[in-house]
Amino acid sequence: MRVALPLVCLCALAAACDSTPDPRTTNFQVKRGNVTAQYDDKSGRLKRLEVDTNKNGVVDTWTFMDGTRIDRIEIDKDENGKIDRWEHYQDGKLASVGTSTRGDGIEDERAYQSASGHLERIETDTDRDGKIDKWATYELPHPGAAPVLRAVAMDPDASGRPTRRLIYAADGRFERVETLNPK
Repeated sequence: MRVALPLVCLCALAAACDSTPDPRTTNFQVKRGNVTAQYDDKSGRLKRLEVDTNKNGVVDTWTFMDGTRIDRIEIDKDENGKIDRWEHYQDGKLASVGTSTRGDGIEDERAYQSASGHLERIETDTDRDGKIDKWATYELPHPGAAPVLRAVAMDPDASGRPTRRLIYAADGRFERVETLNPK
């Protein structure tokens, strides 16, 4: 019986050292290898993950969360200190992917997918005034094919609505220009 108690204590100590640290006693931050988890100091819920995806010592991906629910992911692919890609989630699903078309860390374009998972549209703020002024829509010509650009609507006069639309055929050929009446 005397041998069993120290053996049980030794096993419990080993298990405690190997278990996940309690964020309430680690300044609400837990680091494991190339991942750092940050927890909310009031609720204790996971709020951010920082990841060095290529394990070169530089954090390049940040996941913003509410517990286990992902809100968005920001990625600095070229590790220049400016975000290149934003993944926005809604109800646990990827809703849109944003990019910085000029590579300067400003999100000025978002791509959206259809319910079936193919590219459906891309919205762009070409003049970077905070308002979308270009809408490109895509369709699948047939199941299994790549999406094809079908229309590009533009708001060149900053009216808040498209006033011009370029229409493309299912094979990608340009068909016509339409002038739209803004309301």
